[in-house]
Amino acid sequence: MAKAQHRSKSEFKVKETEVELLYNHYLQNGDNSAVTGGEGTERLTVYGPSFNLKKKLGKNGINFQLGADIISSASTDNIDRIKSSASRLDARSYTSLHYSRYLEKSKMTLSAGVSGSIESDYFSIGKHLGMTKTSQNDMQTYSAELQIFNDDLRWGRLDDGFLSEPQFLIYPVELRFQEWYDEYRRDSYNLNLGFTQVLDKRNTIGIFSVLSLQKGLLATPFHRIFFSDNSRGVEQFPDERRKLAVSLRWNRFTTGGVILKNKVGLYTDDFGILGLTLDNETAIKLGPKWTLLPSLRYYTQKESKFFAPKGEHDPAEEFYTSDYDLSDINSITVGMGWRHWPASRKNKGLHNFSFRYFFYSRSNGLRAHTVSTSFNFLKKRKGRARKNKLK
Repeated sequence: MAKAQHRSKSEFKVKETEVELLYNHYLQNGDNSAVTGGEGTERLTVYGPSFNLKKKLGKNGINFQLGADIISSASTDNIDRIKSSASRLDARSYTSLHYSRYLEKSKMTLSAGVSGSIESDYFSIGKHLGMTKTSQNDMQTYSAELQIFNDDLRWGRLDDGFLSEPQFLIYPVELRFQEWYDEYRRDSYNLNLGFTQVLDKRNTIGIFSVLSLQKGLLATPFHRIFFSDNSRGVEQFPDERRKLAVSLRWNRFTTGGVILKNKVGLYTDDFGILGLTLDNETAIKLGPKWTLLPSLRYYTQKESKFFAPKGEHDPAEEFYTSDYDLSDINSITVGMGWRHWPASRKNKGLHNFSFRYFFYSRSNGLRAHTVSTSFNFLKKRKGRARKNKLK
């Protein structure tokens, strides 16, 4: 009889912790349409700190995000029923938690997660399921993700800074004599599909699509409409909206440490909007520790069939909006930034930090500035996992 032999098998698991601290500062100004409709300043300031934590243990990964957008806006302040100064602050808080598992034999990553967002007039819960698969020769990558968002648009959830039961939809002050909608929920379903192909050492191409379906209250309750006969109402949309976005991407690694990320995107929906995006992000490596990050984006859009400026809608129309986000617009975004990898102990401490600035200009007079900073901390080590087997 053969004797049982004790064998041990050792393997190393990479343990990696990545912490990212971010801050975005956004400022816009314009005179087309206040958030509440009609005429008024579009001036808006958003202070946006956030925190990301990524944890990897072997084939398992966890990604946690927590952030807030603190908004200061005179027109936003006019939404609620509280009389206050033009500098009154509103806030949106958001969080997400995702888990992923890498299946080595099939070269597939499966992921699942939940997300949430809350502010005074909005509460959203999201569910996410995803899959990414790489071919055996690492030349092709396929990805698919399903996202579901369930939103509640009632006001009163954050009363004096404390959580409370939502109470009502909020309408423009002069139109609160009636209920304009019999629905306060909105559900969104997004299917994201992607394919990338490595052509050679320097070129990778990809095609990506997003199919979306929205149901429920799609209009903004506090956005007033001025009709051609001087009467007023609130924005009205159909209770369903279908969207399709397709983008082609080409990444090229050139000589001299320059990486070009190019994108052409098309968008259409059954509200009548048709959009085209041309996008370039460039990374110019100046040395082992510094990289410049210039970018340029152009967008053009055909207006929604439901849009008309203030005072041009017929009150007999079924659907209508004067939100200039749905109008004929052209926009350009120019950006510049840099990323730095400081000297530090290997696999521990501050991994890199970056600074970026973007200027946004829209054909209807809207202008915006964005400043963002990011500090990325990384800790990596190998841990030995022992497995014992009897034979």
